Amino acid sequence: MDSQKCSEITQECDVKMYGSVTVGTKGQVVIPKDIREDLDINPGDTLVVLTKHGKAIGMIKTDDMEVFMEYMKKEMGK
Repeated sequence: MDSQKCSEITQECDVKMYGSVTVGTKGQVVIPKDIREDLDINPGDTLVVLTKHGKAIGMIKTDDMEVFMEYMKKEMGK
């Protein structure tokens, strides 16, 4: 994929790359500090874990699920 196409996808889908993480022996990953700060994720917060197409993993704070579901309803109606 060329860099212009990637740039368009990033802007269109509001995708932001933060780098990479390593899966530990217990299947754990550390969420990078920049992401935790940007999304206001704090110790003790609960996240819902989702997958898409058997290839992508996403996490959403349970506190944000209602807003996320409204967004998804709107997107699916397009």
